[in-house]
Amino acid sequence: MRLLRNILNTIFIIGALIGMYLYYKGNTDTGTIVIIVAMAFKFIEVVIRLLKLEDKH
Repeated sequence: MRLLRNILNTIFIIGALIGMYLYYKGNTDTGTIVIIVAMAFKFIEVVIRLLKLEDKH
């Protein structure tokens, strides 16, 4: 489960960076949508962490 959390965090970071780049380059609508989608991945990761669905090694 830790691998899944790391993958979700990586997707979030890359998505947030791409969204910020698009936002500041003038395409604010697309940048905002990309950031919101990236945040959805972060929310999923947080739910996994809070519900303690990860392995207990």
